[in-house]
Amino acid sequence: MKLTKEDKEWLLSMGHKECDMPQIEAALHTGRTTYSLDGEPITRAQALHLLGRESYLAGISRSAFHFTAAQTAGNGKTVYFDSYKLFQ
Repeated sequence: MKLTKEDKEWLLSMGHKECDMPQIEAALHTGRTTYSLDGEPITRAQALHLLGRESYLAGISRSAFHFTAAQTAGNGKTVYFDSYKLFQ
């Protein structure tokens, strides 16, 4: 998955800098970030569906720099992001 122009614009509006985009995109590569819900693994597609694009971007952008992040979905459940493999 790559960041779209709109994704980048949204991230920039949230305070990220252009120089942050490569690291955020690196976290999007398959195998570098895992997702879970209630302790069970889920796919990126499931995380996107549960959170919506902006909440997903908020989570992945934080995880890209801080190893992990969490975002609460509309159903009240929490999606966890784990990007530790990005730092190995």
